Amino acid sequence: MFLSPQPEETSAAESPERASELDEISEAKAAERLRQLIAYSGTGGGRLLLIGAKPQLLNEAQKMGFEISAFTKDEFESAQLDRIARDMDACILMSLETSKDPLKVLQGVRCALKESGSLMVVTPTIDSQAARLFRASWWEFGRKNLFYFSVDTLQNLLTKAGFADPMVIPERSLVSIHYLKEKLNSMPRHVYGRAVRTAAWLSPGFLHHKTFRLFHSRTQVLVRPKRLVSQPKLSVIVPVFNEQATFVELIEELLAKTIDGVEIEIIIVESASTDGSRELVRQYEQRPRVRIIWQDSPKGKGYAVRAGLKIATGDVVLFQDADLEYDINDYDALIDPILSYRCNFVIGSRHGSGRNTWKLRQFADSPGLASVFNLGHVFFLTLFNVLYRQNLTDPFSMFKVFRRDCLWGLSFECNRFDFDHEIVIKLLRKGYKAVELPVNYKSRSLKEGKKVTIFRDPLTWLRALWKFRHSPLYRNNEAE
Repeated sequence: MFLSPQPEETSAAESPERASELDEISEAKAAERLRQLIAYSGTGGGRLLLIGAKPQLLNEAQKMGFEISAFTKDEFESAQLDRIARDMDACILMSLETSKDPLKVLQGVRCALKESGSLMVVTPTIDSQAARLFRASWWEFGRKNLFYFSVDTLQNLLTKAGFADPMVIPERSLVSIHYLKEKLNSMPRHVYGRAVRTAAWLSPGFLHHKTFRLFHSRTQVLVRPKRLVSQPKLSVIVPVFNEQATFVELIEELLAKTIDGVEIEIIIVESASTDGSRELVRQYEQRPRVRIIWQDSPKGKGYAVRAGLKIATGDVVLFQDADLEYDINDYDALIDPILSYRCNFVIGSRHGSGRNTWKLRQFADSPGLASVFNLGHVFFLTLFNVLYRQNLTDPFSMFKVFRRDCLWGLSFECNRFDFDHEIVIKLLRKGYKAVELPVNYKSRSLKEGKKVTIFRDPLTWLRALWKFRHSPLYRNNEAE
């Protein structure tokens, strides 16, 4: 990607007509960014810190009543932090990709913001639509850029700098046919560029200066400062329904589990069991680290996990079934890449290390049924990977581990095992890359307590795969 950087933009000043058109497009982009910032922060006006912003953004911010403090990127990097007022209500940071030390810049912004402040980072992302389409000919590959981010790595950096509650908004380019044609004339030839030039030649002249939305190349990430803690916390959510045979062994293992430097919170969601599990759970009501949610009726695993998510306080969240199919000793390896800021989302894959799918589920009492489950896994896995352009081996694993901040702004609706599909889909769509790590797994059959139904649940999985492909991602549809 770095062997053929794109030529710098030099032709804007050559044509007054084009310069005027670029100004209009830049003003429209600036106004849209400010509206997104106001919608996220919930307030308008106040003190706004602009770093690396173009004049159009400064002008639009003044029109909206902001009190501006503006720095170039180099000025901010070289400034003494004690010279910057630490009472900023919001900040818009541009050109992070050209910074010598992006982490230091973000830490400086955090120092300048109020605790209730908001930050918008706008930067090219290598997993954007334009980057995937144009590849080596992507126009954002510039000689001035020192870093390139994906949505996932950018959020890792923001988390490390002390920010939370991320909202990710792909910034679909506002362009005109004339603007595109001029821009592509200064770039290396590409099949998509030829298509645009052909469309420009065929279109009537009065359409050449009409603006419209195109695929996105840059991404907005909105965050706010978070309270810094000395010790990270892991929230383990355990849904319980009719697990009398395994619950006590599981909870005793959980209570004995320790991870160096990590506090563990256990959230048990009891869904009105009828086999005596509820009475067993009650025995742990006063135990340290244990929080219990009592549900009046069983509405499904997804419904129980969603209830646990509402009260979780950990930096990292992990799901744990109340049976003994999964190994608690895998926790350390699963949370390590998250706590070391290498990723945000981990899936414990039962199919890792070359394990054969057809040997994964072996029911001694129902060998034929095991083959049906394994075949179903192959079918739904293939469908999932095709629809969402992934190459995962086990997105349906119970072991899903992620930063709790990843869920900010998302809403969930699935109550049964389709929740496993819904949460993975929405985390992927928000920009998180799923890292799969191999885990230990010992399957149990329907007779041993597995609660997946053969006919009902696959229909809900098909519905989830299709519906969440295009449904609104955030609770506030303005972010879409």
